[in-house]
Order: sequence, then structure tokens, then C-alpha cells
Amino acid sequence: MAEVLWKRGRILGKGGFDFVSLASTTTFNFYDDQTLDDVHLPPLIAVKSCMLSHSQSFQDEREFPKLFQDSPYVIRCFGVSMTEEDQLFLYNLLLEYASGESLADCLKNNYSGKGLPEFEVRKHAKNVLLGLSQVHGRGIIHCDIKPHNILLVGNDEVAKIADFGLALTLEQSWNGNHGLRGTRRYMAPESVLHHEYGQEVDIWAVGCTVYELLTGTPLWKSNEDDAKADVLDRIASEEPNLENEKLSREAIDFLRSCLVKNPCSRWTADMLLKHPFLNLSKLVDQPAKKRKKQSYMSLLRRPHHKTAFKTQPHIRDLIIEH
Repeated sequence: MAEVLWKRGRILGKGGFDFVSLASTTTFNFYDDQTLDDVHLPPLIAVKSCMLSHSQSFQDEREFPKLFQDSPYVIRCFGVSMTEEDQLFLYNLLLEYASGESLADCLKNNYSGKGLPEFEVRKHAKNVLLGLSQVHGRGIIHCDIKPHNILLVGNDEVAKIADFGLALTLEQSWNGNHGLRGTRRYMAPESVLHHEYGQEVDIWAVGCTVYELLTGTPLWKSNEDDAKADVLDRIASEEPNLENEKLSREAIDFLRSCLVKNPCSRWTADMLLKHPFLNLSKLVDQPAKKRKKQSYMSLLRRPHHKTAFKTQPHIRDLIIEH
């Protein structure tokens, strides 16, 4: 067994009780029965960290990606590492690094919230559905599909599904009340009304995501900044409004297949993959975006618009609320 060495670099983002860093590695093949999987570790990884005392959801999150290690459409989890930093014990998930950011970042930073070109949305939607086909085929429900949880990987910017922190197995979904699970704007009506979660909720969320990517506006955007209840009321009582000049006829038909209020009539991932909206013959060839290759060290050190930190913060400041 080789000793695993990784060095934390710049901060990529921060959540309520966790943060994500870019990290470099100095070993490539490793295995540990307790924490790390038998994989080829790339030179750059993303490390998602939280305090060890708050790590239960991380431990749950690790188990689901292990089922999809061979999938090109799900962010890989290479394993776990426990560290002591800044006098804190941390639980670290070692994840595949998405150099192209999330679709939410792409929409905000590259297109100023105006919506992505349809050919790009088609490509990303197809990859997400290919990923969901594999996820659903293993009896898993993601429960939190949204632009923030779809990451673009590599120079080809392949869309991959990330963050299984709220995922359920079908068996788990049948037992118990899971409350409101996921991000409100992307919740399906059956979840809002009855706290029901089947694989159909992921398809509804795909529809909300594709609408937002095409138009630059959330499907259930509220007029008030903090009207969470209003969003839930609208999802429960209203039909999705797809009247938008940015939507093509094929896009509208695709969205209608996703956004069926009755989950029994909602299309599956495999059905949607055959929809004309994703038909490759309808795609207009577009020049591939050339991404300038950079050294690993420059990626680790360079400023990045995803983080709001002007200087590298202390670990303690990232995960302890004041």
C-alpha cells in the first residue's frame, strides 16, 4: 500500500458546514481497506472537507458514487482522508476535479444569466440523462439535481452528476417520511405535497434545470428575494409556464415530457434520451471551445472567480460559524 500524500491548494467554494479545495497529489496508486479505494489518483483532485463531528452526511455521500466508479457521467469519489489542520479534525472526501466549474457557474459567469446556446444545453442534458440512466438503473434516486450539482470536467467539458448527499435508495424512499428533501426550486409536486420521492423527482428536476439553462431564469422564480413558501405553493398548485421566446419547439416538447405533474406519466431517463431534442442529427456542428492548457501549479495558485475570498482563509474560519 502506497502512502497517500495530497496538498491543499486554493479554496473553490464554501457551504454551510463544509468547503471544497483544489489539491495536488504525489501518489497515483493506492489502496486502504478503511478509507481509500483501489484507483488511479490523478495529479489534481477536489477535496470536500468538514469537521469530523459533522461528517455523517459525508459518509453517506461517499457510498453512492462507489456504485458508479465506471461511469463517465458521475463525479468519481476516490476515497476518504482524515486530517488534523488548524487544530481541527477534518473528514475529507477526495473527488474528481471539475476544471470547467458547474453549470450554475457557467450560466452566471460566461453568459451573464442570459441562457446557454441550445446546442450546449442539448449536449449537457444528454450527458446528465445518460448518468441518471445508470443511477436509476442501480435503484438510486439523486434527489438534488440542479445546475450547481452538474459539473463540467476536462477540456471537452463533459457534464457529470455530483453531490449524492441527499440521495436515497428506492427501498429507503418507500419507508419513512423524508420531509422536504432537495432544493426548493427543483422539487417535484409529489415531494412538495406528499413528501414522496421516486426516480421521477430527478426527471422533474432535469426539466427545471434545462429550462433555466436555456432561458437564464429559474422556472419557479419568485418576485420576492426570500419567498421559499411561495415557490413551494406555486409548484404544488400551478402548471409550469413554458411560454418563453428562447425555447424552440423541440425544447418545449422535451420540457413538457419532464414537467408532468403526475409522476406516473413523467418520462424516464431512457425515454428522454430518444427525444428529438437530444437527437444528435439535429445538432449543428459548432467549433469546440479551446481551453488553454495550464500547469497544475498555476491551477492551484491562480485567483478564481468562484471564491469570494481575497486571501486564503484559515480552515477554522471556513467551517465554524461565528
